[in-house]
Amino acid sequence: MRTAWVLPGGSTFGSVQAGLASALAEAGVEPDLLVGTSAGSLNAAWIAGDPSVRGMTKLRELWRSMRRSDVFPIQPTRILAGKLGITNHLMSSGGLARWLFNTLPYRTFEQAEVDLTVTATDVDTGAAVYFDHGPVLPPLVASCSIPGLFPPVEVSGRWLVDGGAVAFMPISRAVAQGAERVFVLPCGGAEPFTFERPKRGVGAVATLPAPKMPPRSVSGVNGAALGAAMLATARLDMQLNSTRCELYVLPAPSTLGLSPYSFSHSSALIDASWAVAKAWYPRARPLSAGPVDAAGNSESVNPAPIPLG
Repeated sequence: MRTAWVLPGGSTFGSVQAGLASALAEAGVEPDLLVGTSAGSLNAAWIAGDPSVRGMTKLRELWRSMRRSDVFPIQPTRILAGKLGITNHLMSSGGLARWLFNTLPYRTFEQAEVDLTVTATDVDTGAAVYFDHGPVLPPLVASCSIPGLFPPVEVSGRWLVDGGAVAFMPISRAVAQGAERVFVLPCGGAEPFTFERPKRGVGAVATLPAPKMPPRSVSGVNGAALGAAMLATARLDMQLNSTRCELYVLPAPSTLGLSPYSFSHSSALIDASWAVAKAWYPRARPLSAGPVDAAGNSESVNPAPIPLG
């Protein structure tokens, strides 16, 4: 069976996929095709360069070594210009581009060991754009260009941003490319996860507080709404393709309360996701036909109504 790994986006929670991918590789599940979006496109590209267990070890090392300054450089004048409407972004994507140039061991899709597809969104038409040949670095930067945070990237005359806006979980693309068995590696799930980090200057630890709901800022509300829309399309994609391929959605630790712009939790998420996937694989079953929740679990066609007060 032609096997695809589909890797959705998730900002710094992409470290979860490093743990999940390691567990699959150790279980002998090898991808014939990798399809990635946003942070998932970065992981897909790295895996495509070396899909072996050794390659997964390198991927985990990369995530453990990443720092916020590598990807999210704080430049006060640029942030101010963005907030005043002088520019259409708050941060430069130059740091990400340099980091990719220094860490990715190949320069074109054709040089990858495994077929690779990277997704992006055309900001003019709203169409999903898929790249699977030619130079690999520009599409990767475009796929990770979070709207408003990073500038759109021009590739072949099209202005592109984060692929998650229209192809968050591109299962259909993998099936269209001949995948008969698909493993979805999410950047977060519902498995219990507790993260504690040392307080600065003290030996005690600080437990992260629960996130504020609803979000207290304009950007927070916009981000939550966009996230809900992406999860809704992902659920439809899972439901549609559960009858078109053998579809598996790996369980993953919950990232509730963690910052999507911090790498401080990467190491803990890698270890937790590896353990979760390792325990799941021997009893893994493909998705059944019908409605599913965001984690791929079957749900009622007529969910209980939400009380309105």
